[in-house]
Amino acid sequence: MIKIENWSVVEKADNPYQAPELRKQYLRGTVYNHPIKENGKLVITSSIIKEDDGYIITNSGSIYELGTVEEEYEKLFPDAKNRLIESLRNKNTGEIK
Repeated sequence: MIKIENWSVVEKADNPYQAPELRKQYLRGTVYNHPIKENGKLVITSSIIKEDDGYIITNSGSIYELGTVEEEYEKLFPDAKNRLIESLRNKNTGEIK
């Protein structure tokens, strides 16, 4: 299982005129147990597709276990891990909160 530490959620500015709900999100952090990347490598994942049982699945099919949240990101978005998981669950069910 790939683990990502010191992570945050980022967006790429591919199209600044895209509606917010259509913008793709990515994880940025340090990975461990990745099949290609060396342990401790800083990466930006492929786009986040969904959440499954607390794990994050990306467009490439990789499954990430979320470790610690990047400190500054957590300050800006308290309880970031639970907020991300909950937002993905709501997105997958079409529910708006």
